[in-house]
Amino acid sequence: MENISNNISSNLQSLRQERGLSLDKTSEITGVSKGMLAQIERGDSVPTITTVWKIATGFKVSFSSLIYDQKGEVQVVRKDEGVLITENDQNYRVRNIVPFSPERHFEVFSVELTEGETHVAEPHGPEVEEHIFVNSGTLEMVIDEQSIMLNRDDAVIFDGNQPHIYKNAGEGTVQFKDILFYKK
Repeated sequence: MENISNNISSNLQSLRQERGLSLDKTSEITGVSKGMLAQIERGDSVPTITTVWKIATGFKVSFSSLIYDQKGEVQVVRKDEGVLITENDQNYRVRNIVPFSPERHFEVFSVELTEGETHVAEPHGPEVEEHIFVNSGTLEMVIDEQSIMLNRDDAVIFDGNQPHIYKNAGEGTVQFKDILFYKK
């Protein structure tokens, strides 16, 4: 978790400096408090998945551009080596397996939700298309108040800027891939 925290801290500082933004202005565009942003930049706090999404959406950058070291080298991500972030006592686990790059305009996440868990996602911005592919289990997606049941090998594609909720609607852990495509 330390590398993730360091990467987020460094990348957040770089974004603020590149754009000449104060903590107040950054708080305004991201919806994250000035105090929390300062703690993240100092490395005193590891932000939740929701907080990282708010920062990414506010800056109009990809999620993975905040969590990875931005050195531009070849990256090989093995099954259990991608950056893992958890919430809700590890009942919601997100592993970034294909980081964003400007050349490919997308990123891929492997997601697990334990039995009975629900995750309310922040809208990802106006130019994001989200693709969900269920690997195992039953996932209920609520997209802008429309409920959609997905089983193994089912998929849904939607505008990622809509309110959406992921619910494990079956027994055991539901596993799915989440591909975010950035249109710009």
